[in-house]
This record gives sequence, C-alpha cells and structure tokens, in this order.
Amino acid sequence: MDILDVLLIILSVWMLIYIASRLLPMKKYGVEVNPLYLMYRTKRLNSFLERTANKNQRFWRWISNIGIVVAVGEIGVAGYTLISNLFNFAYIPQQAQPVFPIIPGVTIGIRWLPYLLLAIGIALTTHELGHGIIAYLEKIPVKSSGIVVAPITFGGFVEPDEEVFNKARLISRLRVLSIGSLTNLSFGFLSLVLIMGLFLPSSGVLIGNLTDGGPAYSAGIKTYDVIKAINGTAINSVYDLSLFMMGTTPGNHLKIETSSGVWDIVTEVNPSNLSRGFIGVEDLSNYYPLRLGEFSSFFSYNIYMFFNWSAFLMVNLAIFNMLPLFPLDGEAYVYSILREKVKKGLTPIRIFINSFCLGLIGLNMILTFLIYGFIQI
Repeated sequence: MDILDVLLIILSVWMLIYIASRLLPMKKYGVEVNPLYLMYRTKRLNSFLERTANKNQRFWRWISNIGIVVAVGEIGVAGYTLISNLFNFAYIPQQAQPVFPIIPGVTIGIRWLPYLLLAIGIALTTHELGHGIIAYLEKIPVKSSGIVVAPITFGGFVEPDEEVFNKARLISRLRVLSIGSLTNLSFGFLSLVLIMGLFLPSSGVLIGNLTDGGPAYSAGIKTYDVIKAINGTAINSVYDLSLFMMGTTPGNHLKIETSSGVWDIVTEVNPSNLSRGFIGVEDLSNYYPLRLGEFSSFFSYNIYMFFNWSAFLMVNLAIFNMLPLFPLDGEAYVYSILREKVKKGLTPIRIFINSFCLGLIGLNMILTFLIYGFIQI
C-alpha cells in the first residue's frame, strides 16, 4: 500500500465522518464538522492553559519577554532574506534561493507528506498553546480552545477574547503575539539538537524504491536496504553512489554490500545515458544511523526524516510568521506598536507595509517560477 492509497482511505473515512455529522447531534458534545476540518471545543484545555500560566508566572513572563526581543530579529531576518534574494535574482542568479508555497504533490513530493503533515500538526499545536498560556498570564480571557483535525493533518487552536486583547497593555499584546513564533523556533532548534545528538554522520544510501524488473530488484535487494559499499568502495552518500555509477558501463559485475547482505549484480543500460550502467534503485537518501544502535533502517530513517522536516518547517514557520503581512502574527505585532506611536495616518501606513511585504513574496515566487519553473522537493 503506497501513500496515495493511504490518502484515499483517509479521505473516504473523512467523508463518512462528515456524513455522520449531518445525521447525529455532534454539536451538543462540542464537535463541529465542516467539509475541510473537524473542530472539538473543550473547557478542559482552557483549564490546562490557565493552570500552566499560573503555576510559574515568573518563568512564563521571562520567556515571553524574550519572545518580544526575538520577534524583532525574526521580522528583520524575514525582510532581509526576501530583499537580498531579490538582489541575487537580479545580479547573482546562481545564489538566489527558490521561494514557493508548500503544495503537496506539486512543490512537495508525496513521499515527504507524512513527515510534513506531522510536523505541521505539532507546530500549530505548540504555537497555539503558547498563545493561550501567555494570554492567561496577561489576564486576557480565552473564549474557546480545542483541537482541529483536517483530513490529512491536525492542530490545536486558541481564541483569546479579541475585545479584551485590543484593550490590553502594549507589552501584554506583544507577549501574546510573539510567543507562538518563539515556541516554533525553540522546537525547531530542539529538533536540530536531537539530530546531532541521536544520529551519526551519513554512512550509506537508503533505497526508497526499486525499478520493477531492474537488476537490484531481480537480485533480491529490498526497499529500505542501505547500500554501504560497491566492489569494496565505501558508499557513504548519494553523491558517492552517483560518482561510482558514473564510472560503470552496461554489463559490469558489481558486488553490492547492503544492510541485508551482499549481492552480485550485472548492470544494465541506463535509460537516461546509454553508455552508463544501471542498477535500478530510486528515491535515494543519505542514511544516518542512530548512535544508540540500529533497530532497523526503516525506523532510523523515519525518525531522522521526522526531526529533519520538523527543524526545517518550524524554523521557517517561526520567521515567516513574524513577517508584517496580514493575517500573520508579525502584522499584528507591528500594528500594535504603530497604534501606540502613530496618531495620524495609521491606516495608509498599515496598507503600505502589507503591500510591500506581499510584493516581496510575490516577486520572489514569480522569479522562482520564471527561472526554475515548478520545483518539487
């Protein structure tokens, strides 16, 4: 069963849940089902947030003050990154980084979807919990909180009382607004620390897929086997494997050492280069073994990829979320400050800042498409 089959099953189950919600009185139990999401509201989460905020107020105030300072840096990094990237597109194209939205199956390969969705769910949940805890710390009531489940991901939500929030002190509003990104940034760096602490350097190439009927498949090599050496030459990375295969031709005899044994393979004609050898291994990744010992390559690989995607997503989400662009937290953060400092012309300034940031993102995406076309990672 591949990931497309799993997604089809999930969507089918979701359809049944939605139909059941039309027939059963789910709302009386705090469950609201819409075509795109399921929302469960519970006062238990409100109580948890309030208890957590009151348990160690000095700690949370110290953390939220750090969030206010870090938010300024995140706003600067977000703006500088987008502006400098436009400069690179114009003058040093080879150094420009592609900027594109996350669209599963279009810009993000389906194979990465489970890690991405799990990381998104954790990022959204911790982000919202941070908002809720600091809201209670600053005596801003939370109208509702709970869990949101979409067909392919999940997350928590917190809804502070907007009227009370808008009347709160500036520092209280900034604490609430900045803590979400600080939480994501912290979890992102924690994921990086865990990667460095739990995993050894790359020492092989993990096989994600095999060409049906290809040499490796016919020899008995399986998905999630790790190639460690070929003809006595150590293969520590995808680059090493590519470099070795560039020196092969059709008909070469290869002794491939993998995590499941040693296999004798005869190369075939490479469909993309008739003069080079082909063994029929696909979806290759550098393999990072666990320092604590190997349970299985499947386990080690999936744990590594989860932390890797978590670090990538949470650090980028933390920075992007503080960009002064509605409806991101960064826009509310900047607007809260301007509201205190600017007495006239606030609306035009707010429109200009939003338009400027939207233009930065739009230009980066347009230039990415014009230069690189549709990119999928």
